[in-house]
Amino acid sequence: MVVDVTDTEWDVPKKWFVKYYGSAIQMHREGIYADYKRWEVPQELEELWMKERMDQLSSELSIMNWNAVDELALIAKHRTEPTIITAITAFASRQLKSADSMVRLVYAERLIELIKRYESFISMDKLREAYQLTMDLLVDVATKPLVLDPGHELQQYGIKDKRGLNLRVEKNKEEIIRYFRN
Repeated sequence: MVVDVTDTEWDVPKKWFVKYYGSAIQMHREGIYADYKRWEVPQELEELWMKERMDQLSSELSIMNWNAVDELALIAKHRTEPTIITAITAFASRQLKSADSMVRLVYAERLIELIKRYESFISMDKLREAYQLTMDLLVDVATKPLVLDPGHELQQYGIKDKRGLNLRVEKNKEEIIRYFRN
């Protein structure tokens, strides 16, 4: 079946599909799943919408705004999309050297979630790369001076000071080490 993806008749189901990450469960919880199913959206079109959204979010990854990385992590909870970990790893390895302490910690925590989620879907080389990058980020946060950009306050994340930040780093390091030992 060939679908005209420029047709505005798909705007409503696309909005719902993207908003709920393609999750039938999420749409059902919001009471729109039955309406969504009435559109009879072809699976190929849903895949295209999700790819477009992931590409958009991957291009929006930033050290100043974490919405894109957070949304990609949410998509990963609902869908098996190994390209997410590849995109975040690529961004983090290029851009996070100049990031503040909280940015590095947040990206490391998202990578831990993704490593756990995708370990059986990505190559051992990609897994090792993500693991090493995550450990490097965590070590940087713990060993380098505390640096925070405006708007990235420790209290927003339930952390009081550098010691609290380092405790959270150690917890994350232990988690990823324990995960890889098992």
